[in-house]
Formats: sequence, structure tokens, C-alpha cells
Amino acid sequence: MPFNSVITSLSGYFTGVRRVSKTSISRILTVCLQVILTITFLYIFPSNNLDTVCTYLVLASTISAIFEFVLTYILYLIDSRRFIVRGNLNDNYLKSILRIALPVAVTSYIRSGLSTLKQLLIPFSLEKHSASCDEALSQYGLINGMTMPLLMFPCIIITSCAGLLIPEFARYNLKKDFKRMNQVIEFIFKFTSFFSVCIIGIFLTFTEEICFFIYHNLDTVNFLILLCPLIILIYLDKIIDAMLRGLDKQVGVMICNIVDLVSTTFLIYTLVPVWGIYGYIAIIAISEILNFTISLIQLYKVTHFKFDFWSYIVIPFLLVIATKFLFDAIDNYIEYDLSYAIFKMLVFVGVYLGLLGMFNVFKWIKKKKVFVV
Repeated sequence: MPFNSVITSLSGYFTGVRRVSKTSISRILTVCLQVILTITFLYIFPSNNLDTVCTYLVLASTISAIFEFVLTYILYLIDSRRFIVRGNLNDNYLKSILRIALPVAVTSYIRSGLSTLKQLLIPFSLEKHSASCDEALSQYGLINGMTMPLLMFPCIIITSCAGLLIPEFARYNLKKDFKRMNQVIEFIFKFTSFFSVCIIGIFLTFTEEICFFIYHNLDTVNFLILLCPLIILIYLDKIIDAMLRGLDKQVGVMICNIVDLVSTTFLIYTLVPVWGIYGYIAIIAISEILNFTISLIQLYKVTHFKFDFWSYIVIPFLLVIATKFLFDAIDNYIEYDLSYAIFKMLVFVGVYLGLLGMFNVFKWIKKKKVFVV
């Protein structure tokens, strides 16, 4: 934990000075080391005991964390030579740090506690509905352990971009450059919407192929179909949260998350025992809609940006649905050949982008020529 804490701080430094490539390299090497250590432990010291295997996994993770700390700290020492600090930091600087750190820490602790309570309450409520502990845990695992990770995997791209937006929006906020800020917001929103809707279309069109190739079964097909429309709200919310943090509204973000956790925890306790797993799916949808709406309102109060619902959501959705119907009409068979399935997905993306171009949805980009530097 101490090593991970310092790594997080150093990663924040590299993000702030726009040198995220160094932390990315450090992270990639760390993950590679963790994989190598895990395989080595399991190969050299094989064991059928679950506790022993978990110990190997934890040991590999700990050694990797120490390695990442050493490597990141060395990179920090080399990079920080560019800055020369004369004298001691004054009290105002320390107060500025604590003004951000303390409220975020307190709200984070509250959020962690509520999140733990929520995760413990879900299988308990499912068990009350199904009267079977094994069935409740199985359904919970299908949603949280299989379906949600699948939905969130493409979000890696969005999360990476969101992290880069924090120092950019902090700079815009410091300069009071709201015109440029709003241009970037519109640019990011539009591309996030295009990307999110495309992922929704892929999941809806190739649901069975994706579940078969990843999990070798079709148990999560129905859950994936029901939850994938939420992708656009989840991905946009990631972007909005990063923008709000850059605008010094991180406490508001945490309070929004706490309100979301309190409301969903209450709904889990009251609705899941009655409706079961589909009640839980409905609660996930309510949670994402609530979180997105509150975050969007907070961002609008600060920036007063224009949210073009028609261009951001309606047109991309109509085009991706048209693409799906086109593919279903031509070929609606499940492909158990991975290479052919990937080829069909690439063709799907190409057709979708072609339709976006035909309807001239990129005209705003050509007009504004907005890029985040």
C-alpha cells in the first residue's frame, strides 16, 4: 500500500507536466513482470491448494508494485531536474493542497464504505428473491464479474483520454479561457458519443459471437443486450468527471457518487428481493442515468456549454441501428471462426463511419478544427 500510494502521486506529477508516456512505460513493464512472476510461481511451485495459489498471486502483485515504485521514482528524479525550486514551500501552497486533499479523502472514505455495503447487499437481496445462495451468487457473478467488465473494456481508451483532460481543463480554468474550454467540450463529447454508439452497435450485432469467444458460453447474452445501451452514459460520465476535476469541482464529483451510492443501496434493499436480477439491472440503469444527469448539470453550471442532443446521440444511434439491420439482413448467423468474426466487426465499423460521413456529421470538426494539445 505505501508503494502504491507513492506511485499514484508520481503518476499525478507526470500527468500534470504532460509526460504520461513515462508512467505508461513503467506500467506496461510492471504488468509484464507481474505476469511473468505469476507464471513462474505457479510453474515452479505447483499446488492444488487455493490459499497457496492466491498467495502466489498476491506475492507477484507486491513484488511488481515495489518494482513499479522504484522505476517510477527514478524516472521522476531524472525528469524533475528540469525544475529548480528555490526556498521552502509557503503555507499557502500547503493549504491549497489540503483544501483539495482533505475533502476528497473524507468523501472517498464514505464512498468506499457505501460501495462495500452495496456490494455485500446485492447477493443478500438476490438470495431473498431466489431462496438459493448458489443461484444468487451465480447471477451476481454473471453481472458484475462477466457482463460489466465486458462493457467497460473499451472504456480503457476513454479513461486514458479523460486523465489527460484534467490538467488541460485546469489550465483553461486558470486562464479563464471559457471559449476554448467549450470548444474542447463539444469536440470531446461528439467523439465520445460516436465511439460509444459504435461499441453499442457492435455488442448488439455480435452479442453471441463476443460471449462465445470470450467466455465460451452464452450465459451473459441477455444481460449484455440489456446493459449495453448504458455504455454511452457510462463513457460520457467518465469524461465529464475528468473535466469537473480539472475545474476544481472534484468534491462535487465525489458527493454526486455518494448520492448515487445511497440511492442505489436503498433501491437494492427494496427492489431486488421483489424483482430479482432484473430488478438489479434496472437499478444499474437508474444509477447510471442519475450519475450522468447530476454530473452534466454540474458541468453546465460551470461552463454553460451547448449539448447538441440531436448530433451527439440521436443521429449516431439511428445510423448504428441502420447498420445493425443491414448486417442482420445480410448475415445473421453466429460465426465460430474468430478471424472472420473480427473481420465482420471491422466491416461494421467501416459502414458506420461511412454513414456518419454521408450524413456530414463531421462538418463541425472541419469548421472548428479543435484539438487538445
